Amino acid sequence: MLVYCLKKWLTGLVMGIRSLHMNANEHKIQPHGTQKIAIPMANGVFSEHFGGAKAFLIFEGDRKTLRLGEPEVSAAPEHKPGSLPKWLEQQKVDAVVVSAIGERALILLADAGIEAFLADSDVQPSALASACLLGKLARANQENSRCGGHHDHDGHECHH
Repeated sequence: MLVYCLKKWLTGLVMGIRSLHMNANEHKIQPHGTQKIAIPMANGVFSEHFGGAKAFLIFEGDRKTLRLGEPEVSAAPEHKPGSLPKWLEQQKVDAVVVSAIGERALILLADAGIEAFLADSDVQPSALASACLLGKLARANQENSRCGGHHDHDGHECHH
């Protein structure tokens, strides 16, 4: 139990540092530039879990006009720990909208300069991207990510 508590404390510390880092680097997305927003998809709908995404809809939004372009559909790489954040970075994504995400994935996204935002899973992808572009979604963090990293999802732990 002590090891588990220590691990949770250290993860919280790292997440706090990453959050400060993200806040310090918010200049990455210019107020009048473009923003690439990724929406994880599985079976044709918004994926309930980031790690379960089979594809991503990638929208490009204009921060000045607050308009979204048509999404590009990109097949996700095979799921391996750390693969999705790295792949999203290669796609030059600025933000990802999730319903649930593990702590490790949050850390890796922050390291890549990608902000993660929370949304309900029953919302249409274009509405999610629009809400993200308009700044109406909460940032995902260790406390609200809905995936604490210690339970099982379809035979694997939520540590990605």
